[in-house]
Amino acid sequence: MTGPRTRLIFLAGDPIGHTKGYAEYADAIAAGGHDAAYLPAHVPAGRLAEFLDGLRHLNNLAGVVCTIPHKQDAARIGRGDEATRRSGSANLLRPDGQGGWEASGVDGAGFLIAARAAGIPLEGRRVQLLGAGGAGRAVAMAIAAETPASLVIHDPDEPRAADLVAAVAAAFPALGVTIGLGPAEVLVNCSAVGMGHDDRMPCDAALIPGFVYDVVNRADTPLLVAARLRGAVCDHGYSMMAAQIPLVLRWMLDPR
Repeated sequence: MTGPRTRLIFLAGDPIGHTKGYAEYADAIAAGGHDAAYLPAHVPAGRLAEFLDGLRHLNNLAGVVCTIPHKQDAARIGRGDEATRRSGSANLLRPDGQGGWEASGVDGAGFLIAARAAGIPLEGRRVQLLGAGGAGRAVAMAIAAETPASLVIHDPDEPRAADLVAAVAAAFPALGVTIGLGPAEVLVNCSAVGMGHDDRMPCDAALIPGFVYDVVNRADTPLLVAARLRGAVCDHGYSMMAAQIPLVLRWMLDPR
């Protein structure tokens, strides 16, 4: 139950109707003995800074979890840790006690935990990443740190893909990272294609390899349906979200 001392965690996104995990957050909050609540906030694209200005004097605010399309704005607004500065993406913001914001991210860490649990290998593998937005930036850096044989990044917005390739190359100069779309051993979809009721494929089915991870929190995306039919080892964004929950709550609620 909420009360006058309940600390609030908002999930800021646009759209917000597809988001999940509220029961899982409530269970984790209760299990940790926290007096907190996790609540959706439909914040239009480009309006994150205004939303945060409205929260600045909310004394029981624990922080804000950012989802599409706010992750790169969050990294620009908050004082980020090293991983945030490197990726240019953040999905966590909390008040810094001085009228500003601290920024961090757990997309990369959550993806790695989920991929390992699903048996999806990255080290020494040729990896194709789809999507160079906020989640794609964080996941690309996490994959690069696992020393794949190569990392190829595709986004319909070619300048956005090129910017991410340049950022990964600067952080991991020994890694072969390029723009493109082609055969690989591991396919990771970080685009929004397949989200909600979207029944599009993010790539041609012929490019589906033996290992697939779709960060969309939906078990029946067209990509995953096709991957299972081909016998691929695959998983989806629910496991990534579940892996992030304890990381989010620790960062937001535990004494610092």
